[in-house]
Amino acid sequence: MIHWGSLLIVQLVSFGATITVVGLVSVAVVGLSARVPASTSGQHVTTFAPRSGTAVGAICLVAAALVVLFGLWEIVAR
Repeated sequence: MIHWGSLLIVQLVSFGATITVVGLVSVAVVGLSARVPASTSGQHVTTFAPRSGTAVGAICLVAAALVVLFGLWEIVAR
């Protein structure tokens, strides 16, 4: 017998974790792209300074890695 309530909870948590990881990685890419020098056309617009972009990128990548590692720990521990 399928316990539909538990299945729905698992689906919602996995959806939330996926959105969180994708969001963190995309912010990390934007932050790390602040390190790239401006293009010759002058169209390079970034929201971060190079140092703060690197810091934001590193923090977001570490946070995304922690979310993934927590999920793996939950799978292995149970």
